Amino acid sequence: MDPSPGALVLVRHGESTFNAGDRFTGLLDVPLSDVGVAEARRAARLLAGAVARQPALAPRRVVTSPLVRASATAAVVAEALPGPPPLAVEWRLVERHYGAFTDKLRDVVRRDYGEAAYWRYRRSYLHRPPPLADDDPARALVDDTLLRLPDAARATLRPDAESLADVVERLRPFWAATRARLLHGEAVLVVGHGNSLRALSVLVDDLTPEEVQDLDVPTGHPLVHRFTTGPDAALVPEVRGGTYLDAQGAEHAVTDLRARGGT
Repeated sequence: MDPSPGALVLVRHGESTFNAGDRFTGLLDVPLSDVGVAEARRAARLLAGAVARQPALAPRRVVTSPLVRASATAAVVAEALPGPPPLAVEWRLVERHYGAFTDKLRDVVRRDYGEAAYWRYRRSYLHRPPPLADDDPARALVDDTLLRLPDAARATLRPDAESLADVVERLRPFWAATRARLLHGEAVLVVGHGNSLRALSVLVDDLTPEEVQDLDVPTGHPLVHRFTTGPDAALVPEVRGGTYLDAQGAEHAVTDLRARGGT
């Protein structure tokens, strides 16, 4: 008899210094804020408590974006888990490339581009932000991140800007590999970014562009996806959208996030 599918746990990194400053981060490699460190510890406590009650939820594998705000969060959470489980780095989980918006204050972008364009570039599925110019001060910082990624990443990532649809496409191979692990009964923890996790949710939950446009992912809140197996070994979510371990806390965090402009 085939094993029951493993659980998929998604965690957005704790608040970064740029989140705290209301700046577009994108591919810039910035650290956690003090609040973000506390959020990572909270995520660790929540998941460790859930695993103590439901041992099958214990991740056999932790996969993180290489950017330090995610990898630091992943390290804190993994250390609290039985084992602890091995930690793997996956470049496809890096944040969306925000192009010319990179390192800009959100209010400045809203002022310079107008409210309608601001929201179109930020939340739509297909629109890319304006490209990052070669003479933009953020270019050297983005290039530094790209140089530290594998050759495959530099060959795949768009150098100027990404739409959410672009992020979905680069995540497809990762989801295929993760799906295979889940089908073999392994629980997997993924630590990523607001937009890389929104994009992954498109694949996990088969979200429409309209649905993902309205999806926000709060920092430091573990989201658990459980599955059944459908025809042709398809993974079928038990609850579309998953279940937060701290549903009330996540709801409050999403409300606050939307008041500040969303993921």
